[in-house]
Amino acid sequence: GKIAALGNADSIKSWQDESVEMVDLQGKTMLPGFIDAHSHFAIASQMMRQANVSSPPAGEVRNIADMVNSLKNHREKNEITEGDWVVGWGYDPDLLEEKRHPNKLDLDATFPNHPVFLLHVSAHMVVLNSKALTMLEIDENTKAPKGGVIVRLPDSKEPSGLLQEKMVEQVIKVLPRPSAMESLNLLEEAQDFYASRGITTAQDGLTDLPIFKALEKAAMLGYFTIDLEVLGSYRQADEWLESYKDKFGKNKNGLRLAGIKIVGDGSPQGKTAFFSKPYLTEVPGCVHTCRGLPTVTESQLDHILESAYAEDIPIYMHANGDSSIDMLLDAHEAAIAKVEAADDLRTVVIHSQFVRPDQLQKYKQYGFIPAYFTNHAFFWGDVHAENLGEERAAFLSPMKTSMDMGIVCTNHTDFIVTPLNQLFLTWTAVNRTTRSGKVLGEAERLSPWEALKCI
Repeated sequence: GKIAALGNADSIKSWQDESVEMVDLQGKTMLPGFIDAHSHFAIASQMMRQANVSSPPAGEVRNIADMVNSLKNHREKNEITEGDWVVGWGYDPDLLEEKRHPNKLDLDATFPNHPVFLLHVSAHMVVLNSKALTMLEIDENTKAPKGGVIVRLPDSKEPSGLLQEKMVEQVIKVLPRPSAMESLNLLEEAQDFYASRGITTAQDGLTDLPIFKALEKAAMLGYFTIDLEVLGSYRQADEWLESYKDKFGKNKNGLRLAGIKIVGDGSPQGKTAFFSKPYLTEVPGCVHTCRGLPTVTESQLDHILESAYAEDIPIYMHANGDSSIDMLLDAHEAAIAKVEAADDLRTVVIHSQFVRPDQLQKYKQYGFIPAYFTNHAFFWGDVHAENLGEERAAFLSPMKTSMDMGIVCTNHTDFIVTPLNQLFLTWTAVNRTTRSGKVLGEAERLSPWEALKCI
C-alpha cells in the first residue's frame, strides 16, 4: 500500500523485486492524494441509499416528471413501505425544463401515503409533499422562524411545500437515521467513494454532536481508511466549547475535530445568499428589496467568535454574499478587541463566492482563508449573471486576485452540491467556463499548477 519510489525505469531498477509492483504511468502525471477542502461527508454517506434527482451532468433529471419517476423507481427498488419517507437529493430548478421548484401538487398524486423529502442542490431548501407537511404540522397558520421561509401557493397562504433556510433544520430533525450497523456500512461505502476520487483527507462540513459521537466510536474501532476532519455545528457551539475543547485539532485514528462551523447565509443560485445589493430577478417568498437573508444573528455571531477565539479554536463560516461576509468581519473585529486570541487563527470563510475587493484587503490583514467554489462558474455562472448582473458574477470566487495578494486559498466541490470530482474542479478554476460556453471572470483564471495547489 506504499509508494516506494518514483522515477524513470533506470533510476528505480534497484527497487525491483518480488515484493514491489512496478507501474508504468505511460506519460501520465502522478499526484499526491487530494485534500477535500469542503464537502458534507455525513450527508454523502446517507445519500448512498437515497434517490439522485440531479440534472445532467450530475444526474439524469430534465423535468419534474423525470424527478417524480426517479422517486417512484427508488421507492420500488428499495421496497419502501407505506408511511415511510421517500428521500431525494440534488434537484435544481434552474436546470429543469419548467424553470421552477417542484411543489407538493407535483408529488401528491404519486405519493399520497408516503412523506416525501426533496433536497435542493444547495442543501439550503427542501420540498415536501402534503403527507410530510401534515406530519410536521405545517399549514397556512404556521409562521416561519427568523431566517426561515415557508413559500406559499400563488394568491394563497397554503404552503407550496418549498421551505427555505431555518425551516430546513426543523425537517431534517424528523428524518429517520440509520442504525449503528447501517451507519458503519455507509461509512465504509462513503470512504471508498471518496478514495476512488483520489481524496485521502475528507471533510464533514457541518457535524452535530450525535454524528460526531458515532464517528468517534467508528474511529476507536478502526473503521477509518482515509482521514476525516469534522466541523462542529454552531447550533451546539456552547456544548462543543465547554465539553470538547480539548479534542480540537487532534487526529485520533483518522478523525479530527477541526473547528466550529457557522452557517451565515444561504445560496446565491437559490437566491437566499445575503447581499448588500438586491437580486435582479424574482425571488420566491420575497416581494421587494430582495437581498437574501442571514441565517445567524449578530449577537449569536459575536458570542460564538468571542468564545471560540478565547480557546484558540478555529472558526469556519459559510458566507456567500458580501453582507454575510461583512457580518463575519464585524464579529471578528469585535472578538479580537475583547479576548486575547492566537496570532494565527486561520478563520476560514467557506465559499466566499461574492467577496468584494475591500473585503479581500481585510482577509489579508486578518489572515482569513477563503475556501472558494469555482464549480459555480460552470454549474450556475449563467444563472448568476442573470440574477446579479455581469459585474458581480464575474468576480465569483476571485482566486487569482487572492493569490496575487498573497492570500492562501483553497477550492472545493461542496459535495453533495456538485459532483465529487477534483479534476473537474481544477478544470473550472482554470477555465471558468459556463454551461453556455461563456468565460465568467477571465482575469480570475488560474494556471493548472495554481489550481492543483488549492486541492
